[in-house]
Amino acid sequence: MADQDVLLVERRGETDFVTLNRPERLNALNQPLSDALLAYFEARRRDTECRVIVLAGAGRAFSSGADLKAGGQPDRLRDGPNGDWMLRDTLKAMRACPQPIIALVHGAAAGGGLAIALGADVIVAGASAAFHPAFIKIGLSGSELAVSWRLQRTMGISRTREMLLTGEPMNAEEAHRVGLVSKVIADEGLAAEGDRLATAMLKAGPDALRISKRTFDATLEGMSFESALELEERGQIQMIRGRVAAVAMPSA
Repeated sequence: MADQDVLLVERRGETDFVTLNRPERLNALNQPLSDALLAYFEARRRDTECRVIVLAGAGRAFSSGADLKAGGQPDRLRDGPNGDWMLRDTLKAMRACPQPIIALVHGAAAGGGLAIALGADVIVAGASAAFHPAFIKIGLSGSELAVSWRLQRTMGISRTREMLLTGEPMNAEEAHRVGLVSKVIADEGLAAEGDRLATAMLKAGPDALRISKRTFDATLEGMSFESALELEERGQIQMIRGRVAAVAMPSA
């Protein structure tokens, strides 16, 4: 498969439908796929035509994580002993881009694939979804790619640490019960649900999604109640002034 095909991007109106496309390897992350993901998300930072991103995996899984069988091959992940620089930068780019990201997870979301799913704003699980921390089972630390940061804020300390220290996977139903995903549906309904959620989000004003995402992330960092009030008020003032200006603008 040609390198340019490992990530498929289809723009429909104001939504990008992005597909990890190495189904023969369960969308395992090699260097071409990592390069493509980083380039895609970095390019969205100043893209005003795309307002929502739907992210999914081709074939039987979302992503099985780093392609451990690519060792010695030209397309292997090259960061290796230097740290997960490429994946780290990709996750930062996912959070920095103004578009809300909807992850549609079926099959395995393991290791780096789990981290990418957790980089989304909304996660919808197919019935077959299985969330594998994987790191500690391959001889690494259980804390990797900020997975512990996200999970401890989502599921609590005890359940997160049990999962990361044992490396045991979590199925879709439990992921929904602990708040890791917003809902569980049949795998065959994931694409339609992604389209539905994107359509619902696009009913918001032009700047509303961008301001909301940035505010959500800022308040998640742990600011005080008073600081959150101030930040959210500023965002609302910006939206209100934009609407007033639009109404006051004379028609051509």
